[in-house]
Amino acid sequence: MNCPHCDSTNIEKSVSIGKSTETGNVGPRFTSGLFTGVAQMYCDICLNCGEITRFYIKENTDKKWIKKPGTLGTK
Repeated sequence: MNCPHCDSTNIEKSVSIGKSTETGNVGPRFTSGLFTGVAQMYCDICLNCGEITRFYIKENTDKKWIKKPGTLGTK
């Protein structure tokens, strides 16, 4: 894979995305019965220019994804 910004092939893959001040994962939310879950997100980063070349999850994608915002006051 080449970086779309600088065309480098120096890409670090499967870097996990996380929060620095709260617990839990950053990622798409889904429902599973009565519970709500969050899929852990990962990204690939160009080590030459810092461009994030893609975001993705590694788990099963056959879920009931939540499409509405999770914070009060957002549309």
